[in-house]
This record gives sequence, C-alpha cells and structure tokens, in this order.
Amino acid sequence: MIELPDYACVDRTLLRGEHPYRAILPRIAESPAARRIESPSTPMSWLLENARVRIVRRRGYVWIDDEARTIVLVEDYYRRGAAVDLYLDLIHELTHLRQLAEGQNVWDERFPYVDRPTEIEGYAVAVEEGTRLGMQEAEILEHLSNPWMTRADVLRLRENIALFLANGRK
Repeated sequence: MIELPDYACVDRTLLRGEHPYRAILPRIAESPAARRIESPSTPMSWLLENARVRIVRRRGYVWIDDEARTIVLVEDYYRRGAAVDLYLDLIHELTHLRQLAEGQNVWDERFPYVDRPTEIEGYAVAVEEGTRLGMQEAEILEHLSNPWMTRADVLRLRENIALFLANGRK
C-alpha cells in the first residue's frame, strides 16, 4: 500500500453537494502533478480558484460535467475508494477542467476512448504521478482498468500514455 504525501490526501469529510476543488484536496498546489496540469494559458492558481467538485449519490466513480464545468464524484467512491486511486482520478479530472477552459473537446467521439487525446493526457498525468509515488506497473494497469474497457483497451491506453510521456507533451 502506498503512503500518500499530505498534498495527495483527500478530505473525505465533505457532505453531498458542490465544493471548491481545494476543499477536497486542500494541498494540491504542492503536488508535482499540479505543474504537469497547468499551462501558460491556464495557470494552476486560476484553475484551483474556479474548479468545483459535486459529490452525488448514484452509481459510478468520477467524471466531468462539461456543461457545468464541474467534477462529479460519486459519494460511495469518495468515501470508500482506495486513497491513491481517488487522488489520481481527481487530478485526471482536473486536467479535463483545464482542457475545457482551453476550448478542447474532451468528449471528441472521432476517437475511441483509449485513443482520445484528452483522455491520454488525463491518464498520463495520473500515471506519471502514480509512478512517482511508487506504483508498480501492475498497479498502474489496475488503475487504468474500467468496467467498460477490455484488457486490450487498457494495454492500448497504456501504450498511448507511454508515447505521450516519451514525447514530453504537456
């Protein structure tokens, strides 16, 4: 089990409803992942000032509501999910909020999910941070796995992430 640094610890005391992103990850600005997520046109200070998380009671995990520009977090996952997965998912989704702020189409259906540039970047942020925290490759593959993806999908996504990171793309 990976022991998370303070900046990666999620405050799990919040009630259902909408909260500032910093309420759920109070020290996120200290994370090396924050530097990966921000861009010259969207600095982390602006992103954290505007990012919101809505905790809801329903099935699933976490995603973005692109119309409200809010991260939607399922309460059961928020309360019971593995700490490292929750942290990595929250930085993945913060990446999507930055992409939205920059006018990117995060749901671009011209691409399969595992080939979608916005997903590759979001997962790359999470994988890079997970690796830095000490996750092994099997743990990374487990983190990338989703109920709607086959093993082949996960492996293709992992290859896409490796190419993204090898190219030094932001």
